Amino acid sequence: MDSYKQFHLDPFNDAADASNLRLEWEEWHRACELVLELSNIDSQHQKLLFMLARGGRGLQRIYYNLAPVAGEIQPGPVKIPLAPKEIPEYDNAIKRLNAFFIGKRNERVELEVFRSLRQSAGESFNRYILKLRTQAARCDFRDRVENELLQQITVGASDERVRDKGLESIMNLDELVNYAVNREVLQKQKEKSYPFRPEAGVVASVKQDWITKSEPKSSNRGQPFAREKKRYNNIRTGTECDRCGSWKHHRDSRECIARNCTCNKCGSRGHFARKCRAGRYASTQPRYTWKKTDKVNTLQDESSHQASCYVENEPSAKVE
Repeated sequence: MDSYKQFHLDPFNDAADASNLRLEWEEWHRACELVLELSNIDSQHQKLLFMLARGGRGLQRIYYNLAPVAGEIQPGPVKIPLAPKEIPEYDNAIKRLNAFFIGKRNERVELEVFRSLRQSAGESFNRYILKLRTQAARCDFRDRVENELLQQITVGASDERVRDKGLESIMNLDELVNYAVNREVLQKQKEKSYPFRPEAGVVASVKQDWITKSEPKSSNRGQPFAREKKRYNNIRTGTECDRCGSWKHHRDSRECIARNCTCNKCGSRGHFARKCRAGRYASTQPRYTWKKTDKVNTLQDESSHQASCYVENEPSAKVE
């Protein structure tokens, strides 16, 4: 009896989802049968005790609250000279538990889960086909298992060539699986041979260009600054000069040409108009102003001027 202690068996997970509870029971029961066979436990009573002890409190709670089902064997009384037959306690318990967990499967839901399975990025094809086979066992396809798997591989495989081979319908399931695995191995060998080769559809590097507002054509003040940005794009100082706006030097540098220039906004010396701070808050007077003349006064001046000209010319007409 102590030999079974060397075989590990986790307790039954009764907290699984209702859709997965039947599969959880089938897998746990299969593992329990293996441990019982390896431990050489043959008695029905000992098997029942072992299953309930290893199953945990969750399985015990389920079993002791189940009613007997049809098909259980209950041996009748025997004659005195004969030995009493052993009660199949373990087999009856398995029948009760199977009857309880069979109703926990929804075939439509399981079919929808199978239809939605796709090979995720980085997932091997062997793991994907194992996931498909596991879900197909829940759907109870029977004779349609191979066709359903082929159809789902054609839809859910990540490799486009594998999907095309499935659509061509020239390979059976085993041939398509071998083709997909060989394709996967070939792709990994190519990645090892060309480790720095970028993948298709992936941009290796993006070049960012400066986007600056162009100065008017009549002004030549913005041209040196534009050439300076293009030339010193890779050696930026990290801070912008608040005199001229250059990234090549700081405001205290002797290379700044705006130190001896006059601002067109505020009129002060030491910076350009584009970096003027006073112009942001204080309104400045324009360099040239235009004053609109009064229209009435202009007409009066023109009439008086014509009148004077008429008076001046009148004596000369009389002399003639």
